Amino acid sequence: MKKLLVNLKRLFIIFSVCFTVLFLLFSINAIYSITAYKIKNWKDNFLFNLKRPITFTPKIETPAINNSNPMIFREALPEIPETAFTQDLLVLPKFDIQAPIWTVDSESKTKIYDSLKKGVVIYPTTSYPGGEYSIILGHSSRYPWEPGKYKAVFSLLNELVSGDRIYVFWKQKPLVYEVVDKEIFLPYPKGEWYTENVFPPNSSEKTLILQSCWPVGVDYKRIAIKAKLINW
Repeated sequence: MKKLLVNLKRLFIIFSVCFTVLFLLFSINAIYSITAYKIKNWKDNFLFNLKRPITFTPKIETPAINNSNPMIFREALPEIPETAFTQDLLVLPKFDIQAPIWTVDSESKTKIYDSLKKGVVIYPTTSYPGGEYSIILGHSSRYPWEPGKYKAVFSLLNELVSGDRIYVFWKQKPLVYEVVDKEIFLPYPKGEWYTENVFPPNSSEKTLILQSCWPVGVDYKRIAIKAKLINW
């Protein structure tokens, strides 16, 4: 009995090590993106604090803002990248990520997955960017040997927080979205949730949803980022 327990323990250890190694190998693109972002973020913060002079800023009373003319406080539109003149483009400036936006004419998984090899995809039953309710899908992780440059384009979605900007260049027109919410959910038929239940469409605002598999490397749950259009 004791020998059996020892053998079972050994098998469990071997299985755990093999599983971990295989998971890391299969998710290498996403792991690299996440690690590189974390290192860059830490380095930037460290250098900023190292170079920042010690100052004592007096408290200044903030004047009341007159909201009668909201155009006065509208932020400037981003400059259109050169590639956006020939291809619709999604830009996540926080991560310095750009990806072509593609459309498909049906909900066929084959068509969607083929387009995801070339960038990100507008879910076909939703609006185009700038419309009332747009959902854009992207991979968070795929096998390293699969074709395509965008296997981990959405691996950093969980790092987005309220206030972050998302740029969409649609038909050479810049659209600025602001992140307002984030949810992780178990989708139908594994669970009871659809994206439209998690973030219901609202006719009073123009919404963009970025969605991918979660956690990275596992096709189990979904992560959805909700952003609202603030400038166009």
